[in-house]
Amino acid sequence: MKGLIFILASGLCLGQTGTGKVKFDPSKLKNPEPRWPKIISPLTVDSQWVKTEAPDSAQVIIEGFRVQVLATGDRGKAENLKNDLSLNYTDDIYVVFEAPNYKVRMGNFIDRKKAEVFRQSLVNNGYPSAWIIRTRIEPKLK
Repeated sequence: MKGLIFILASGLCLGQTGTGKVKFDPSKLKNPEPRWPKIISPLTVDSQWVKTEAPDSAQVIIEGFRVQVLATGDRGKAENLKNDLSLNYTDDIYVVFEAPNYKVRMGNFIDRKKAEVFRQSLVNNGYPSAWIIRTRIEPKLK
């Protein structure tokens, strides 16, 4: 046992000798430049994607309210309800997928009070589980 410890200790001592040291010079290190993704910003003038005309009013998105009528895992049910609602209502109807559910939402309300009036009309017409959600909307600019 003492012999084994002696061999290990002498191996460590001999392995630590400074005769084979390599000097490292970081100025000689040449790393390739990383390949970053190209970022196209609509705010930069150099971008080929910058639009020169005024933005379309349908593209304006702000925080507001919608009335959610249904949340289901079945896309067919959501589409059928959208079709049924479109027969009786002229408001915008959206089917939004937020995993794992398809959600049927109506309207683009900036004011919560108007959304509440619309929700109450849905409840009176047979949709008692309708509720108001805060989300991004596409307001109609006049």
